[in-house]
Amino acid sequence: MAGTVERLQRLFLGSLVDRRQVRSLALSKRRALGLFGSDGVSSVAYAPDEIVMMLALAGSGALIISPWVGAAIALVLLVVIGTYRYNLSSIAEGGDYELVNKRLGARTGVAVGASLMVDFMLTVTVSLAVASSYILSAFPALRDKSLWVTAALIVLVMLLCLRGLTFLKKISYLPLLLFLIAIGFTITVGYGKSLAGTLSQSVSSNWQIVPEQGTDPHLAGAGLFLLLARTFSSGAVALTGVSTMSNSVRFFERPTVKNASSTLMSMGIISAILLTGVLYLVKETGVRTVMDVSQLRIDGKPVPEGFYQQPVLMQMAETIYDDALMPTVLMLTTVAILIMAATTAFTGFPLLTAAIAEKGYLPVQLRAQSSPTLFAKSVILLGVCTLMFITLIGADLNTLIQMYIVGVFFSMTMTQAAIIKVRARELKFTLNATKRVRLIRPFIVTLIGFTATALALGVVILTKFTQGAWVTLILILVLSKAMLSVRNHYDSINQNLELPSDSAELAQQKTLPARVHAVVFVQRVRKPLMRAISYARATRPATIEAVMVNQDSSRVKQAQRSWESLELPVPLTILDAPYRDSVPPFMEYIERKSTESPRDVIIVYLPEYVVPHWWERILHRRTVHRLKARLRRQPGIVVASVPWQISSSTRP
Repeated sequence: MAGTVERLQRLFLGSLVDRRQVRSLALSKRRALGLFGSDGVSSVAYAPDEIVMMLALAGSGALIISPWVGAAIALVLLVVIGTYRYNLSSIAEGGDYELVNKRLGARTGVAVGASLMVDFMLTVTVSLAVASSYILSAFPALRDKSLWVTAALIVLVMLLCLRGLTFLKKISYLPLLLFLIAIGFTITVGYGKSLAGTLSQSVSSNWQIVPEQGTDPHLAGAGLFLLLARTFSSGAVALTGVSTMSNSVRFFERPTVKNASSTLMSMGIISAILLTGVLYLVKETGVRTVMDVSQLRIDGKPVPEGFYQQPVLMQMAETIYDDALMPTVLMLTTVAILIMAATTAFTGFPLLTAAIAEKGYLPVQLRAQSSPTLFAKSVILLGVCTLMFITLIGADLNTLIQMYIVGVFFSMTMTQAAIIKVRARELKFTLNATKRVRLIRPFIVTLIGFTATALALGVVILTKFTQGAWVTLILILVLSKAMLSVRNHYDSINQNLELPSDSAELAQQKTLPARVHAVVFVQRVRKPLMRAISYARATRPATIEAVMVNQDSSRVKQAQRSWESLELPVPLTILDAPYRDSVPPFMEYIERKSTESPRDVIIVYLPEYVVPHWWERILHRRTVHRLKARLRRQPGIVVASVPWQISSSTRP
């Protein structure tokens, strides 16, 4: 059994990880961009869809401003990345959670930790739900099984990530490289055809879009502002990769901060160029997609039931190319980078949970220091939670993306606030005028970043609260409360177990028990019992007795005869079991004995035999295990398990 478990563990989890291997793991900028930057770059697969959907609420005419919305989001992205790069050395040591926990307090740190955990879960959910939408666009027969496809991708990525960072390091840059080649070539061809005047119109360009009720079709005044705010908050999902990269600085080659800074900027520039480029071609080709298909009219008629909208990238590619080869290549590379984006979450989540567990806010099992496979438990936890979440919520992309954005901006805003506090403290206690002037610039840069993320967070909450953002806020609140409860539990346990500082109390803890009584549990008079009796007698207790529960009169009589023939200097006590269960009578006897002599210690010896195969345990009663569980909860009781190993070679 042990050998089988070990082989399965190595198959799925890989070999046990030496700590020195983790310390020596260093990624070049190219590989780090592929592993940690895929989250940000892959947002081009769904951010344009969100922007077009939001603008479509005001009708077809609103789609003309989509490139400008994309440019605004790209500008905010570069501003945030610029401020993050400036402060990366402050974040690098322990990531966002460690920084906020240290600078803004434990409770704020817990909230940020909960937000990041939810963010990682939604990164996996959104990335793989989008990947499944691209797969479904190529395989129409699977379109009614989107939830199953997404779940299968989650399991696949979880198993892939269980192999560890060393394995992912070898393949990380390929999906990003292939995607950049495919999308870059597509945008270049599209721009060339647009300049030459040969760019065709997409099939969806002829669809009529009925404005949402209450939306101003003329895009003026407050209606325009509200529409732009909603569109910006949807497209701001393009900023999701910033915190992922900043929390992974420790995995870069030296100089770590410098390499992470340049990689972060590379990710930002690539994402900004792709987002604006795709949205320009979406406008030029007339690609359309809506949140609610009831808005659509084709040839003046509502769309039929089961109507499927292809992702914006696929519609754009099919319009640009004259054959199906390049759209298929783009689809495959997009799915690949979305899968790699999900692996980004699976690499970041264990680091986060390990840091939180070190502070006592998560179960100690998630501490990497106590696990031979380091982060396997956290990877499995994230996979299981994501599967449960998508089963409950479903695979509706628009809802998932609205939930996704809130956690991202909350953690980014709190991180910037923590750095502002550091900068302000430095300014306050720096008296030298020259040094103060040098500190003003970092303070202003950080303040700009904080303002940008805080405003974005406010816009997201105000415009997306009813569309799913409230679910994320509740998840963060519930998870924060649970984490604080875990810490309270550990604090209570530690306080209870701590040695007293008072000398009188400490002396009481050192006091020896008045007497030690040995009680041997008897099921049948066989070899395991003889070993238990020998062990009990060897300890020379004040008293020793064997106790048997009468479940079967014939077996009890046989045991009494065997006992007498052995001439053991140990009395045998028989207890009655009217309901044919030996555990309650034995427990009552032990409790009564303990009550009679509260200063004494009772050692209960439990003889048992151990079969070699796991499936053989099913054939045997678990009385001893039930007794162990009950006796462990009794004060003044010591449980001594006496195993007798049954070797398969000695059996007939």
